[in-house]
Amino acid sequence: MVGYAEILQELHSQAGKRAGLADTIELHCELLEAQAHAQVPAGRLALSSEEAAERLQQGYPLLAPEHLVADDQALAELFDQIGHIVAERRPELAEALAGVRGWLDERRDRIGAVAAEYLREGRVREGEEAGLDAYLLTFVFINALRPFLRVQAQALTPWVDESVWYRGHCPICGGEPDVAALEQESGRRRLLCSRCDSEWAFRRVGCPFCGNDDPQQLAYYASEDQVYRLNVCEQCRRYLKTIDLRQVAGKRLLAAERVLTVAMDVAAVEAGYGVR
Repeated sequence: MVGYAEILQELHSQAGKRAGLADTIELHCELLEAQAHAQVPAGRLALSSEEAAERLQQGYPLLAPEHLVADDQALAELFDQIGHIVAERRPELAEALAGVRGWLDERRDRIGAVAAEYLREGRVREGEEAGLDAYLLTFVFINALRPFLRVQAQALTPWVDESVWYRGHCPICGGEPDVAALEQESGRRRLLCSRCDSEWAFRRVGCPFCGNDDPQQLAYYASEDQVYRLNVCEQCRRYLKTIDLRQVAGKRLLAAERVLTVAMDVAAVEAGYGVR
C-alpha cells in the first residue's frame, strides 16, 4: 500500500502544475497530514487463515466492523480535526460542520460504536435522522477512519485471495470504490477502496455498485487524451472515475488521482449521477 508521504509528495508536485486545483489539493494535503499524524494502533489479525478464506468465499470482507482497532479518544480527536480543517478551508460549510462536530462530540464515549455503524451500513443513520448533512457526515467519517482502516488493511491484505474475490466492494473493509484503473500491461480493471485505500481486481465490464452488466445501460465518457474515463450506470445512476494506465508513462498513484480528478466528480453530479 502506498504510504502517506508518497501520496503527499505527488499532490504537492501537481499543485503548481494545476492552478485550478491548488485550493483543493491544499485541503486534501491538510487532511492527509492529519491522518498521517493520528495516533493509530498497530493493525492486528482478528481471524485465522482458515476463517479469512471462509469469509472471502462467503462474500464477507475480512474486517468485521466490530473488530476495528481504534482508540476512542484518538478517533474522536481526528473526527474533530477533520471537521475543523474543512470548515477553515470551506467557510460556507462551517455552520453545517459545526453541527456535525457537535453531534460527534456528544458521542465521544461511544465513538467506536458509531464508527462501526458506519462501516456496517455505509452511512451514519443516527446522524442523518438528527438532520445532519449526509454528504458531510460521509466525508468526515471516510477521512477520519482512513488511517485506522489503512493499518488494518496492511495487516489483512496478505490473506486476500483475488481468485475468490471478484466483487464490487472492498475485500478488506467492505467499502465502495471511488477510483478504478486499467492496468498498463493487461488492461485489467482494478478498484481503489474509498475507505481503506486497498486495491483489488474486478471484471472489466459491469457496475461495481449494483452489478449491472447490460452494455445498453453502461457507458463511459473519455477525456480528450483518453487517459481518464467517467464510467456511468443508468440502472443505479452511480459513476466511477477511471484512469487508463495504458495511456500514460510512469507511475500513477490512485490515492492521489482521487483528488486530482475532482472535476470529474463535479461533472458527474451535475449530470445527475452519484445519488444512492
